[in-house]
Amino acid sequence: MRADKDYYAILKVDSSVSEDEIRRSYRILVREYHPDVSKDPASAEIFKDIQEAYEVLGDPEQRRTYDRMRESSGLDKSSAISLRAKASHNFLLTNVEEQAFYVLLDITPASDLPTSRLPLNLCLVLDRSTSMQGMRLQQVKEGTRQIIDRLNDNDALSVVVFSDRAEVILPSQRNVDKAMAKSIASTIQPSGGTEMLQGLLAGLNELERNRMPTSVNHLILLTDGQTYGDEAGCLERAEWAGHHQISLTTMGIGSDWNENLLDQMAASSGGSSVYIDSPRKIVDVFKDTIRDLSNVVARELTLSMNLTTGVSFKEGFQITPHIQRIEVRAEKALLGPLGTGHGKTLLMEFRVRAESSLGEKRLMRLTIDGDVPGQANRRNWEWTDVFGHFVASHEGNVEIPSTIVTALGKLAIFKMQEKAMEDLEKGQVNAATQRLETMATRLLNLGETDLARAALLEAGRLARTGDLSAEGRKKIKYGTRSLSILPKEVNRD
Repeated sequence: MRADKDYYAILKVDSSVSEDEIRRSYRILVREYHPDVSKDPASAEIFKDIQEAYEVLGDPEQRRTYDRMRESSGLDKSSAISLRAKASHNFLLTNVEEQAFYVLLDITPASDLPTSRLPLNLCLVLDRSTSMQGMRLQQVKEGTRQIIDRLNDNDALSVVVFSDRAEVILPSQRNVDKAMAKSIASTIQPSGGTEMLQGLLAGLNELERNRMPTSVNHLILLTDGQTYGDEAGCLERAEWAGHHQISLTTMGIGSDWNENLLDQMAASSGGSSVYIDSPRKIVDVFKDTIRDLSNVVARELTLSMNLTTGVSFKEGFQITPHIQRIEVRAEKALLGPLGTGHGKTLLMEFRVRAESSLGEKRLMRLTIDGDVPGQANRRNWEWTDVFGHFVASHEGNVEIPSTIVTALGKLAIFKMQEKAMEDLEKGQVNAATQRLETMATRLLNLGETDLARAALLEAGRLARTGDLSAEGRKKIKYGTRSLSILPKEVNRD
């Protein structure tokens, strides 16, 4: 094994490819350069290099050693992303038809990553319908002023207000005149109903005007009411935004807005949704959001899964900084931006079918890919292989790492809330009530007394009336997604 030889280049593959792709390329090159076939005088030497490269890259352990040697020698770029994987089981049984297998992934910026603040391309899309009058709109104006004060000269800002129609009150611009922008924000007056799609379309259009190769493109959408007749359009544009490096933070004030719609819009764009139960919390949410955006180092993360035969994906969740399901399509998932303040932790559940042979086997390769502007000397991806050791029998109890056990405990409560809502939609009131009561007990055991009390109150209400209050439904739904991660009053999806 020689670190100074680029075995990937010899096999004509990228360093992130799977074992199958390495094997496929090797076979093609062997047929092309075999000395018995090729007329090229140099074919014998090329064939020898191909064999040497495949001996190293075709063996997972030798490949890892080779990659480390290349990186430590400065021959390969180090990654801007740190990826660590922990498996639930070191050993798998050969005589079990199918086994559950969990992988905990910690994703953070590399510890030695030199970072500078990326320019923001931000649009505020604010509901100014009649129901926003009073303290709600006053706090939105103050929150907007707080965001304006935190902008740098290279940041772009636009402000859109909407009710029955949308109006761009501050067109997208850099080097914002802060006094002028705050004066414009102070003129927002409540009127009309709520048609969210018009505001979303106007906001996305403004973001396109000041997009830069290195900018963090983000739209904050705030509402306190239902939008009628344009839900499908909102979801379609949110998904479009996610595929064009625009993430959304959707914020709902009070209890009269459609949490399912805002959740789906945020998830489709790789962003987050926020439940604000009191107008007094609006300013804090705005400040937290601009702080998080200022810490972004990777604008968009994607997770790719390359699973070996006999392994299937069941479901996945992001568990920090907040709990949410991961939408996986064609073995890929959009994870949104990554910041320096906190990383992302994922918990993936797989099913592993029985293996006839004993010994170690690679189960999967998990790759995180990100768009990391301004880091040309670092690669923007990192991968890890996950192995399982197949044995005929276990001696003693199987110990699952405590971090995975803790994550599964949090997810159990999250899923219980989901199941309770599903039971309620099916008219199964007794089942939903029992789930809420069980959830309350588990929350008490975790020390989450406020959330446990809310679950018990709603269980009692459900038993009496057959339904939940709009406020209680949101408090339970968003509370179980943030368990002890954020302040109780503001819960992020």
